[in-house]
Amino acid sequence: MIKHFADLAVEPQPYADHRPIFETGRLNVTHVRIHPGETVPRHTHHDEDQIYHVVSGAGLVVLDGERTEVSAGSSMLIPMGTEHEITNTGTDVLDYVFFVVFVPARA
Repeated sequence: MIKHFADLAVEPQPYADHRPIFETGRLNVTHVRIHPGETVPRHTHHDEDQIYHVVSGAGLVVLDGERTEVSAGSSMLIPMGTEHEITNTGTDVLDYVFFVVFVPARA
């Protein structure tokens, strides 16, 4: 299956726009566009590992209290149970794609 960015449905949030790309019982791939100055709120997942890959923009990621600046080309591994948030610190949008592996697989 092949999808094009322009064809993805947008699921707007107050701080970002989500565009689900693929989802199966074991995997979720979603594009996220964070508006300048906004933050995806701090949260923790107890049933999934995640990877964030920054496509464009600049931001700050906090993983279990550890703060790291990120930009295009940065990738983050977020193991299950890790408290995390990401903030757009730039003047343009921050685009990233997250990859989720569900543990165990969802029905």
